[in-house]
Amino acid sequence: MNPKHFGYNSVLLWMAFGVLSIWLGWQGYIAEAVPYGDVSFVYEFWAGQAAGGAGIVGLDTQWVYPAAALIPILLPLIAGPGLYAFGWIMLVTLINAGAFAFLMYSAGGTRRNELQRKAAWWWLAFLLLLGPISVSRLDSIVTPLAVVGLLAAVQRPAVAGALLTFATWIKVWPAALIAAVLVAVNKRKTVLISVVVTSTSIILIAIILGGAANIFSFLGEQTGRGLQIEAPLATPFLWLAAFHEQGYAVYYDNLILTFQIMGDGTGIVADLSSVLLGLGFLGTLGWGIWLHRKGTSPSHVLPAVALTLTVVLIVFNKVGSPQYIGWLAAPIIAGLVLEQKRFLAPAVIALVLAALTQALYPYLYNGLLELHPLEMSILTFRNIGELLTLGISINLLIIPSGEGNNQSAKNLVRRT
Repeated sequence: MNPKHFGYNSVLLWMAFGVLSIWLGWQGYIAEAVPYGDVSFVYEFWAGQAAGGAGIVGLDTQWVYPAAALIPILLPLIAGPGLYAFGWIMLVTLINAGAFAFLMYSAGGTRRNELQRKAAWWWLAFLLLLGPISVSRLDSIVTPLAVVGLLAAVQRPAVAGALLTFATWIKVWPAALIAAVLVAVNKRKTVLISVVVTSTSIILIAIILGGAANIFSFLGEQTGRGLQIEAPLATPFLWLAAFHEQGYAVYYDNLILTFQIMGDGTGIVADLSSVLLGLGFLGTLGWGIWLHRKGTSPSHVLPAVALTLTVVLIVFNKVGSPQYIGWLAAPIIAGLVLEQKRFLAPAVIALVLAALTQALYPYLYNGLLELHPLEMSILTFRNIGELLTLGISINLLIIPSGEGNNQSAKNLVRRT
């Protein structure tokens, strides 16, 4: 490929990245879109409380998030008084830019550069279709870290372990990606040491800052919650409520700060969700270990296990927050780079899921709360799409990749 052509494409990508970042930031800082409420009210409140000496969540009190989440929550204060939302948007943009640069320039060969650029275009489309929710939650900080972690896993396992562990200490879900890396790569000991060192460092810092009693409080903060209305497992009950079946209704949980569904069977399904999630998680890891032991390429095992575990966490979760769809970005980007066309189907479906999610939140969410047929149908199709993605990811995991894998990915694996 002509180097000038590569440079031209890179300029176009960075221009698109800049325009998209301004658009998503404008929605939050100027238009004050609903998804930014968590930033402007919840995160800013926690940060202001800490800065004002009124107590630090996660250290002085129990908290729903792991301790390292304090770092991205406090950093926007640097922007100055009254500019917290602007500071948040700039922080997310900078971290996304770092991950975007790593995706485009990280490794080897003209063919792989082409694949990386295609994955970069996909990521931009995904962010656009997912909308402001993609840059207005703690997951917005975690996702680019997860992207870099997965892309670095085969060639730089220590870096991957550190990044994914740090991400897990912000939001718990990247623990699934750590598990995928431990299953797939050859240098497991290196990854494990990196995970232990990073976790130990975070714990020691939290203890030094006086948070010994609350370091692990996040583990029990959400155990008692019910079925959130957007969760796939809640969909049948939501339709029962829409048809005015006795005892089924949407309610707001003031403790968890989310809308949930009540009615006969919802409590059982909420409890069952943990069992299904655990079985899906263990089954996926078991199959991934078997593939690794029989000599299947890490370039196949890693993205397939990572995607399957991620979708298991989404489908069998009793929570269905819209930002969860953003989790798909990291394993799909890794798959598009390492496995090419095999990840085309989940990549396309993920774009549809992102668009449906943005349609629901923020634009049609009130209609969903009122159980209108249109909004209910959109949610149902979105959740069916998640189930379809799970089926495809399992198929990718079970059926080994053929000889069509790109040569640069194979060379990358051999170097490990």
